[in-house]
Amino acid sequence: MPPASSSFTPLNIPDDVVPEWLGSFTLVAPPNTDLWRKPPSRDTSTAPILYTALRNPFIAAEVTVSADWELEWDQGGLVIFAGAPPGQIATPSAAAAALEVPNIATIILDDSAAPSPLSQSLSVDSVESFDTPSTQRPAEEAVSDPQIERGPPPAYAPPAPASKWVKVGLEFCNNACHATSVVANCEGADWSLSALPPHHARRLDLRVKIERIGYALWVWYEDGLLGWKKFREVTWFFWGVEDKAVRVGVYASRPANFGMSVYDRRHGGGQNSGARNLCVDFEGLEIF
Repeated sequence: MPPASSSFTPLNIPDDVVPEWLGSFTLVAPPNTDLWRKPPSRDTSTAPILYTALRNPFIAAEVTVSADWELEWDQGGLVIFAGAPPGQIATPSAAAAALEVPNIATIILDDSAAPSPLSQSLSVDSVESFDTPSTQRPAEEAVSDPQIERGPPPAYAPPAPASKWVKVGLEFCNNACHATSVVANCEGADWSLSALPPHHARRLDLRVKIERIGYALWVWYEDGLLGWKKFREVTWFFWGVEDKAVRVGVYASRPANFGMSVYDRRHGGGQNSGARNLCVDFEGLEIF
C-alpha cells in the first residue's frame, strides 16, 4: 500500500502539484535541475523531490521509475537523507547567533589600610615564615583581593553539519539506460553507474530498492530474470544517525541544459518550453 501523500514534503515543487495518491504519479523536472554536492559540502539542490519523515526506524523503500529518456544524465529514482535535505537546513536565530559582549572587568582595591610598623621591620625571611598557612595575617595588613565581575562567555553556534544522502535510480548515459547511485557526505559526492543486463538494456523502466542492513545501506535493482541484484553497499551510512533524522522520498532531474537553438528562437520556441521538461513516472512506491 503506498504511503499517504499528506505526510510528504515537496522540495522544488509547487504545493498544488503534489499528487494526492502515491501509487502512481509523475514528477516533472525542467532542464538544469540536479541533486549534487561539490566539495566541501556545497549542494546543488534544484531537482523536484518529494520526501517524508518516518515514525518508525527505516527498513527499506522501493519504486519503479520510467520515462522517455532523451538527454544525457536524465534520471529519476529514490533518495534518502540522513539529516535535513539540502535547502531545508534550519539556520540559527539571530538571537542565538548574536555574540554577547562580556561585561567590563571591575577591579576594586582597598588602599585605606596603611602598612603597620611591624611589617616594615620584618626581614624577608621573617615575612615568609610569618606568612604561613597556619598563621593569619594581621588585620592591618589585610588587603582585599581584586573583585572581578565577568559576564558569561559569548554564545557559540556551531555550523550545522552537512547531511549525508544517497540517491539511486535509472539514468540515461551514453545513449543507454543504467542503474545509477550517488553517495554524498561532508567531503562531497561520488557517482556510480552499473550497466543493465542485455535482456533489460532496451527497457525504459527499472525497479530500484534501498535497504538498511545494520549501519549500512544496500542498493538494489530488479532484474527481470534473476530477481534483485545488489550493485552497491554504502557502509556506515546510519552510524551516528538518529532514526527521527532519516528522510526518504523520490526525485527526478534533468541536469543537461543545452539552451535554445536559433530555429527555436526565431519561431517562438520559448513559448513551448514545457516540452523540454523530463516527465518521470513512479509506480508502486513502498516505504517501510
